[in-house]
Amino acid sequence: MASKAHTGIFCSLHEEKLKLFCVDDKEAVCVVCQTSKKHENHKLRPVQEAAQDYKGELKTALKPLQDKLEFFNKVKKECDKTAKHIKKQAQQTERQIKGEFEKLCQFLRDEEKARIAALRREVEQKGRIMKEKIEKLTREISSLSDTIRVIREEMKAEDIFFLQKYKDTQRRAECTLQDPQCVSGALIDVAEHLGSL
Repeated sequence: MASKAHTGIFCSLHEEKLKLFCVDDKEAVCVVCQTSKKHENHKLRPVQEAAQDYKGELKTALKPLQDKLEFFNKVKKECDKTAKHIKKQAQQTERQIKGEFEKLCQFLRDEEKARIAALRREVEQKGRIMKEKIEKLTREISSLSDTIRVIREEMKAEDIFFLQKYKDTQRRAECTLQDPQCVSGALIDVAEHLGSL
């Protein structure tokens, strides 16, 4: 019984060692397959040579993925910074509102409560928007990281196993994620809360 390490090395049709790679069909073939009608007039190359070329292509394809990952991390960092700034703004604005209303008579105390409530609603709403944005970025960063890790692992496989999975690996390297955008209008509208005071 063949060991697991050799199950993909021999041709399932002719039991010959897979030494060639059909460029037209993107599959490994043996010397008998080479003469078959299926591969007639097809471009054939040694397995090692084909593997080197395709690994080179994937290495090139990895670069934009790594650049995109770096961009996602950069945007996430900005979002984290914005989220912290929102909390800081909320604390500072609440102190200002309370300070101003302390100078006023009892008639204005109800207005103070209304202003703080409005501020907290805005903080909750904008904080929720930023949380959802950060969670989405985290998921997309994780997805990109996993894709890059899997492609790197598959590139380390033996040439024949690498070539047998090449089509799937190539599709995996085509990133469909759109570049992230920072959330516009994310910060607290301080002027609205303090303007009428």
